[in-house]
Amino acid sequence: MNGVGLFAEILIGMLAGWLAALALGRRHSLFIYLAVGFAGAIVGHAIAAGLDIHLVGVWASLIAATVGSILFLAPFAIFRRR
Repeated sequence: MNGVGLFAEILIGMLAGWLAALALGRRHSLFIYLAVGFAGAIVGHAIAAGLDIHLVGVWASLIAATVGSILFLAPFAIFRRR
């Protein structure tokens, strides 16, 4: 994440994990939100880099991390419902 500090990265990760869980109808602990947000940030930023989209700032990082978190959580949600 460009342009944000470590504390902001943690908050963005938690918020992205929470938004992804909210979008998929899941409830987890803050630690899980942070872990999912971190993994989602990696996925989202990798997708953005692959599409040659440059992300700068808090809002762009939050959007990429949230989209990545949803993509990261979706397979788990599908397999868990079966």
